[in-house]
Amino acid sequence: MRSLVLSLALVLAAAPAALAAGDAVDIASADGTVLKGSYYDPGRPGPGMLLVHQCNMDRTSWESLAGSLVDAGVHVLTFDLRGFGETPGEGLVAPDSFPRLMQQSPPDVDAAYAFLLNQDGVDASRIGVGGASCGVALTSDLAVRNPDVKAFLALSGFPSDAAKAHIAHTPGLAMFGAAADADDLTPGVHEVIKATVDGSTHPKSMVKIYGGTEHGLPMFPKNPDLEPAIVDWLKGQLLD
Repeated sequence: MRSLVLSLALVLAAAPAALAAGDAVDIASADGTVLKGSYYDPGRPGPGMLLVHQCNMDRTSWESLAGSLVDAGVHVLTFDLRGFGETPGEGLVAPDSFPRLMQQSPPDVDAAYAFLLNQDGVDASRIGVGGASCGVALTSDLAVRNPDVKAFLALSGFPSDAAKAHIAHTPGLAMFGAAADADDLTPGVHEVIKATVDGSTHPKSMVKIYGGTEHGLPMFPKNPDLEPAIVDWLKGQLLD
């Protein structure tokens, strides 16, 4: 009996780490390209969150945040954009690669969003989307195309003009924005994020501007309050 109890304890202790890794999934985009993703299932019905990585990382960059959200009961989906991680594609190999990536990616983001909503237990009335750097533009437009989105996360990226207008005129959409005031990859992004949050009509929208040059997820180790703040905020928008 003692050995059985010990074995069960070891299994339970290992469960959070296994869950945090996510399950590998294939997402078919409109043109047949297979996007490689990770799906984090809390094992019970709940809200969903789609996260799009910045364009110098891949989906694994979200593992810590996704693990915290799934522990709270949120279904989380991340995926690799074309040419990043395990998804085939050009990536950023030439000066004109970035605009091509941004042109190709909206159908991919739409496919990932549809995949998330189709998972068992996902409450389609409680969905959040967000990204870092280039992922901000992609998910901000996704929110415009899907007005039922409840929460939008923007880290060190520029929301589109259409998204700024949508956020300003959609009281049911809350926004969390964060950036560094001396971001060396996208100068001035902190001012745009702050102005977009200030223009939101949702009472729980909030912004965090930090000192430093960090861009996107590197803000997390430099500012250890940021990731817990995001988790608490998303829980407030999607679980309360």
